[in-house]
Amino acid sequence: MAIEIFVNRLKREAPQEQMTGAQILALADFGSDHDLFKLQGEGDRTGGTQIAPTETVHLKSGDHFRAIPGNRNFGR
Repeated sequence: MAIEIFVNRLKREAPQEQMTGAQILALADFGSDHDLFKLQGEGDRTGGTQIAPTETVHLKSGDHFRAIPGNRNFGR
């Protein structure tokens, strides 16, 4: 049974309970040029916890993630 997770508010079906950060990014059509953050819910104002590409994440339905460009320099 697939697990429903959200990446940048878009629902994705994870094929297994454990995936690496890189696999989650690929599932959401993002490449290695993006960083992945696990959020504590939809409105997490902390920005989340960064997940390394090789780090294994134990997924549960309803988990929220944010993918942002790794070369971010927001206005610099």
